[in-house]
Amino acid sequence: MTISSLTNVGLSQSDTNASSRNSANQLAQNFDTFLTLLTTQLRNQDPTSPMESDKFTDQLSQFAQVEQGIQSNKNLEDLLAMQGQQRQLSALSYVGAEIEAVGDTNWREEGESLTYKYNVAPEVPRLQLQIQDQNGKTIYSEELTDVSGLQTFTWDGKNNNGVEQDPGAYTLVVSPMAANGDNFLDEDGDPASVAIGIVGTVDSVDIDDSDIYLRMGDVSVPFSTLTNVKLGANSTDTTNDNTDTGDNSGTEEQEEAA
Repeated sequence: MTISSLTNVGLSQSDTNASSRNSANQLAQNFDTFLTLLTTQLRNQDPTSPMESDKFTDQLSQFAQVEQGIQSNKNLEDLLAMQGQQRQLSALSYVGAEIEAVGDTNWREEGESLTYKYNVAPEVPRLQLQIQDQNGKTIYSEELTDVSGLQTFTWDGKNNNGVEQDPGAYTLVVSPMAANGDNFLDEDGDPASVAIGIVGTVDSVDIDDSDIYLRMGDVSVPFSTLTNVKLGANSTDTTNDNTDTGDNSGTEEQEEAA
């Protein structure tokens, strides 16, 4: 079963080809309608008073503009398709790469530890970290007081009793707390902002019509959520500057593996 890395982190996904397809369909409909109207007009015009040549020329010009618009739109779709294919091929180079991405759910194999990153509003004095399994059961928890700035949290795969857990998908839950232990609320009475990221190694790549997904075990990471990539030797580092694991941290600079 494939599990999204974005359990509690929502991102807006868009189909960039949908607008192009809709425009092409609309142009094709206009083309057919224009052709029908023109031929009907010619067939039913008064033989004693035919259409003036300049009006006929204007309509033919409009006809050509519509046809040109359809062809231009088709060429644009072909270009987008070629770009999509190149993007898909480049995604294959991510297999074996270490990535960082926006998300709170990571995949753990037996004997491995999991690494997460998080960032909370600077005014938060303390917080609680929880690791939950695929059923939402809390496996591990701890409280921290040094929570300012971008933080890295590594879970060793054991519960609070030191018992190692089974392989699977595990989610980090970050709960900002006030100094007295209550849930933290800012001066407007709103919860503090929390950004979470995951770190892991890509096992495989899934490709569909809407996006490319990097797989870590059974966890699926949308390509568009990547914030940092460390590829193997002789590879080119790539990053997506449109996402961030924290409001104050910014996207980290990429590193090239030796």
